[in-house]
Amino acid sequence: MPTAPVPDRFHDLLESAALGHLATVAAAGRPEVNPVWFLWDGEHVLISVRASTRKYHNLRRDPRLAMSLLDEENPQRYVEIRGEVVAFERYDDLTFVNQLSRKYTGGDYQYGHAGEERYKLTIRVDAWTGQE
Repeated sequence: MPTAPVPDRFHDLLESAALGHLATVAAAGRPEVNPVWFLWDGEHVLISVRASTRKYHNLRRDPRLAMSLLDEENPQRYVEIRGEVVAFERYDDLTFVNQLSRKYTGGDYQYGHAGEERYKLTIRVDAWTGQE
């Protein structure tokens, strides 16, 4: 498996509105996969999670993860990243989740409220694989 960085030829997928399929490890050792909205900053994957979610608790206990993205126009094309959460940044307003929502829906986030305990997670990419 190639190590980071993810090659430029897959950046269009990382910048697209494709959902990420985030795999974490539950306390019992079983994998769990959730669709997630994310941003790509050119080096890291950024996601938002509420503190009440299983993915948050899984990643606090074990920050290692994998995430795959499928090209919606060519289902044979994908990229998978493997990495680790390197920062859990708490935020209480909807600023970051609104950025994500605008990418995926074109508008502000409608299902939350200011004051919710949310975290912006910064994910370091350690390795990747993909197919074109």
